[in-house]
Amino acid sequence: MLNRRNLLAIILLLTTLSLMVFQSTRQPFRPLPRIQNSLVQLMDLFDDAYERVTYPVRLYTRIRDENVQLRKEVARLRLQVQRDKEIRLENKRLKRLLHVKERQHSIVAVARVISSGLRKWPAIILINKGKKDGIKKDMTVRTADGLVGKIVEVMPEYSRVLLLTDPGFSASVRIQSTRTEAIITGRGDGRCILKYLPKEEPLERGQLLVTSGLDGIFPKGIPVGYIDSIAGRDELFVTVNVKPVIGINRLEEVMIIR
Repeated sequence: MLNRRNLLAIILLLTTLSLMVFQSTRQPFRPLPRIQNSLVQLMDLFDDAYERVTYPVRLYTRIRDENVQLRKEVARLRLQVQRDKEIRLENKRLKRLLHVKERQHSIVAVARVISSGLRKWPAIILINKGKKDGIKKDMTVRTADGLVGKIVEVMPEYSRVLLLTDPGFSASVRIQSTRTEAIITGRGDGRCILKYLPKEEPLERGQLLVTSGLDGIFPKGIPVGYIDSIAGRDELFVTVNVKPVIGINRLEEVMIIR
């Protein structure tokens, strides 16, 4: 009969042989690759979750940036449209001046108004043509619509123009329809006043006044203003309020003529 020690040895041997047989039929145990695979799967899950969470934020950011760019482009196009419109309007005004120039052969220069002045009196504007352009004192300044004023100061490259609305301005004019002569001066408030008009003169609102040419300064026939209302009467004359033909606050280009 086997003793206990021999029995244990036989059991141990059989167990060892069984394990060897079992191990020979299985893949070797490798814990590191399994851990690596688990980590890779975990990282994939994390990346997928991150993409899902951050996608709305990234989409919003992209849309916001595109919106900013679109706003800039719209602003640029609006500025371009405004510039194009200004150029078209300027060309239209210059064409009107050219039309007057074709009829009047005494044009000295076409100038741009570069300052309208900050004071109410005297009513003076500054133009970008001067002595080097042939400008002289007392030359007439007009637009395609009518009389603006006269040159009162000449510098090498600039000139100052006294507007017909200034109280210091005066010119000999006629009522176009009746040919009656009178003197027009400025009122200082953007309007003019007609003086020394015979009180028996029949007047109608809207009658056009033109330069008479009798003062030796302003050429004959330039539109000046329209009769507006009676300002006063005395024994001999009637005084009349006059609305200028030109828009004083809209002057941009003018002509200087002899």
